[in-house]
Amino acid sequence: MMDIPNDWDSEATQIVEHIWPETLDTSSITNNNIISPPTLAPVAGTEDAPVPVSDILSFDQDTPGRWYLSRFVDVNFNKPNLTNQRPILNLMSDYEIESTRNFELYRLHAVSFELNQGDTLVFVDFPISQNAGLSKADCNGITYKSQQLRVHSSNLLDTGSSKFAEMLGPTNQFRTLRRRKLVNKLPEGVKYVLDLTPPSEGDELVFQMTELSLTPGIMKWWSSSLRSQVDSWLVCGHDDICMCDRLKPELAKDHESQQSAPSASPSQDAPAHSEEKEESKFPKLPLRSETALRMKARSENEVYETPPYRRILDYCPVRHRNGIIRLLMLLEGKGVILDSATRIWTLVKLSTIFDCESVLRDRVAQWIMHGPNTRFIEVLPEETLQIAFSLKLPGIAQCAFRILVNELALKLAATRKEHKDLVHTTIFGRRLGDLPDELSNLVQHAARALVDRVSDVNAKMRNRDMYEFWDIEDWNTLRAIEQLLENEKTPLCEDALDKLRFLKDALVYEVTDAFDAATTQTATYIHAAAYETMDEDLLTYVDPKDFDKITMLMLRFNPIQMLLCPIAYNEIGETLDSRTFRHVKCKLPGFTDMRMQDLVDEATETLRAVVICEPSHSQDPDWASCVRIDPYSGGTSLARDPIVSLDAIEIGIKNAIRPLTVSWIRTDIEPPLNVTRHLLLTLTNNELKYLPLWAGGCDDGTGGVFEDLIPMTEMGPNGPGPAFHTGRTVPSTPSSVSGSMIEDMDALRMWGSTTAASIAVHDSISTVYRPDQVITDDETIVSESFTAGGSEYQDARFEEPADHQSMGDAVETAVEAADEETRSVTEGRDTPSAVDDDFDDIYCWNADGDGDGDSDDSMDSVVMIGK
Repeated sequence: MMDIPNDWDSEATQIVEHIWPETLDTSSITNNNIISPPTLAPVAGTEDAPVPVSDILSFDQDTPGRWYLSRFVDVNFNKPNLTNQRPILNLMSDYEIESTRNFELYRLHAVSFELNQGDTLVFVDFPISQNAGLSKADCNGITYKSQQLRVHSSNLLDTGSSKFAEMLGPTNQFRTLRRRKLVNKLPEGVKYVLDLTPPSEGDELVFQMTELSLTPGIMKWWSSSLRSQVDSWLVCGHDDICMCDRLKPELAKDHESQQSAPSASPSQDAPAHSEEKEESKFPKLPLRSETALRMKARSENEVYETPPYRRILDYCPVRHRNGIIRLLMLLEGKGVILDSATRIWTLVKLSTIFDCESVLRDRVAQWIMHGPNTRFIEVLPEETLQIAFSLKLPGIAQCAFRILVNELALKLAATRKEHKDLVHTTIFGRRLGDLPDELSNLVQHAARALVDRVSDVNAKMRNRDMYEFWDIEDWNTLRAIEQLLENEKTPLCEDALDKLRFLKDALVYEVTDAFDAATTQTATYIHAAAYETMDEDLLTYVDPKDFDKITMLMLRFNPIQMLLCPIAYNEIGETLDSRTFRHVKCKLPGFTDMRMQDLVDEATETLRAVVICEPSHSQDPDWASCVRIDPYSGGTSLARDPIVSLDAIEIGIKNAIRPLTVSWIRTDIEPPLNVTRHLLLTLTNNELKYLPLWAGGCDDGTGGVFEDLIPMTEMGPNGPGPAFHTGRTVPSTPSSVSGSMIEDMDALRMWGSTTAASIAVHDSISTVYRPDQVITDDETIVSESFTAGGSEYQDARFEEPADHQSMGDAVETAVEAADEETRSVTEGRDTPSAVDDDFDDIYCWNADGDGDGDSDDSMDSVVMIGK
């Protein structure tokens, strides 16, 4: 038996001080807590008790009503648990930032002293320009020189880079040695020589320039320190070519002239007015919605001053070469400062070019995930998705993918012309970036799948028979009684049937009315504060010229677009939470003064009259569940009075609809995306399956994720076999023996028809019509094609066509006619390899030699099938 120390209880109890400052306002923290358990609904006879977090989305509770269908909407709507967001201090002071950057510049200029060991000699030549002068220098005015470095070949090969392995191979080494004139002249200890100088011309240069060119969003990300309070150490780094120090004397001179202007002016009021005007040139940050709308009306768009040294080029040869040197430093285990989006983008693209992404994976992930810098994902999702796919960052890739899919789905679901015609911005005003075709294809497929799924939700929630799919016991009782009454033709039964159906319509309308109100109206007067904070979030990255209030935008949304926003689902839940069927009034137009319980009582009374006046029903087994015989009087009465329980129906309805009304809650999204609260980012596997396996999707590279597992009904086979045709196009009938290439080409020939064209693309984008857009299954552009000649195809062709298809007889006739022609033209052939002049006459050209192409006889066998 193990000894248990008994001195633990003698120590004084340690009290841990609260980590939050007393000034922190936590009054609203629990109101919209998504991660922790929601507020319990009042349940009679039940004491409040803590609920495990894992039970939040357990919707199959036996006591529905225990959970609310919605969350409280306040300024923190759709935000994660606030208690987990501790204040983040600045990483460095301004003085430390300046000192560290200057030291890093000195390291970069003298990198040959730091990287002076290894068996691989690396050359990186900088461009020489006679007229460049100080314009190609760093912040301190020091120009960059060509560098000779030494690194370890083992560090290069340990990355698994195929690029480095190829460059260290004998062929490339021989070329490099001759180009550098180092044959038999290598320094001591050097085995390999690499020339990593970017090419000066050719396709490779164009490719690298295209990859390394900065996007507008990347170049402007330094402003996130002003608009989103991102740490300056992460985003405010200077470009390699910078004139900030050389511009300081001019700025100081301008400042002195502005200060001396009041003394030289005869009027003291004019300079004061000028200074006031100068101060009011840019609005106060963070920007308010009213201020942004006023700026939009005045055609003003600048919300902050952009220093001249921040206006950098999208591609810079010096930045390109310094990026290569920094990448080598990382491969050698040296530290490198990642203090700007420009440097992050350059290093990621270079790591992709050199196939050594692993060296940057953790560093870039930490940069993106640090504090408010996670807004990089929300503001620049296109760039984030490219970075995440290059470095294989699953969580970051999913977050960016969710945003892009939702934004595109809003456009695909649009019916207004102003929404469909948007090219440069999203519907909510974010400036769009560029995506490679491969990634754009993924987003388009997922966006189409999201629109289809939400459209199905809209259709089901507006269906009068929606309760049929929810398996509610009391509703099934109403359906059973309705079927019994439909078989009776007496006036009493018809009256009872009308009352019963009216009750059913009123019950259905309770849900459809709430759904219709949430998807066609914006409750701006109720949730004004929440919408205002969402507008302020938008203004942290949306330009004033592209801004419009969310409430005004949603007023122009159709129901599908509304269902692509989280607020609509919460509105449905809020409406149903506020209704208790036992006390609520009917919502049917024209009957709003009647209580729902009154409708149940009327239906019960009419059905009671039917049972009493028709005693024979007691002997009918179909009525056994509705009729009860009194053992004392022998009379008949209802088995249930009232016939249904409104409480039970309400419980069943709210149980069934709860997964929908809380489907907007972000329980598995990390990092939290707080400035895109207006988007529905809770995608399902229906949309996320298009991501690769490493990102949590189902795309294994075979393309199967883009294909339907089962063909559509109208494209089903006419007979057994792997090949099938639609009955709209008649294929040719090639010979089963292939003797030459010309014969094979003839075998693949298609016999035309007069039917309309069919679907072109089923699994990917179209490279003919719109290479940038996915073609859906319900679009018609060109006719399908067939590949004939296989044994499976031959077997399937001669099967009897299906009777249920209208084209069956015509297809059968065409196959028989084509078979006869095939036998006639192949009769008399000795061997498949007998290729001579007669072969051309028989199979390809007119035997008469008129050069008209196919013979007249061959045209007689073309079968024209009408629609």
